[in-house]
Amino acid sequence: MWWAALFSGKNGTMIRNLVYFSIIATVIIIIIVVVIKKQKAAKIAAANKAKIVNYEAEIAPEKLSFSDSEFENMAAAIDEAIGTWTDDEATIYNVFMKLKTNSDLLKLQAIFGVRSSGHDLFTAIHRNLNNDEIQKINTYLSQHNISIQV
Repeated sequence: MWWAALFSGKNGTMIRNLVYFSIIATVIIIIIVVVIKKQKAAKIAAANKAKIVNYEAEIAPEKLSFSDSEFENMAAAIDEAIGTWTDDEATIYNVFMKLKTNSDLLKLQAIFGVRSSGHDLFTAIHRNLNNDEIQKINTYLSQHNISIQV
């Protein structure tokens, strides 16, 4: 068999060593890429958590329109509406259309927090809705004197 001759003798040793080296190099590169991605994700999650703290500091409790449990239900509804392959835009719109003040939006963002995806509410919206859908939300918010844009 011709391939057996290819891997025998000095040429065979060199080819086997090249194959081993290629496999080891590939595994090392994959490990490096995974570590870099995890570090980047951790930095993004930390930055998003810092944003949440800032949002909580800006909330005016007297201007909240809903209880904490209602905000938790709204955040859960958005989280469930954001799917892997499809999104339930109607549910997302309905949640945003309930908001009446800047503090409501900030509280929703704070309650949504940083989900398992590592994203806060605004980042999750931008990653899952297109520009027209985001503009629809922002138009509603501005029409109701909410100065914060998604």
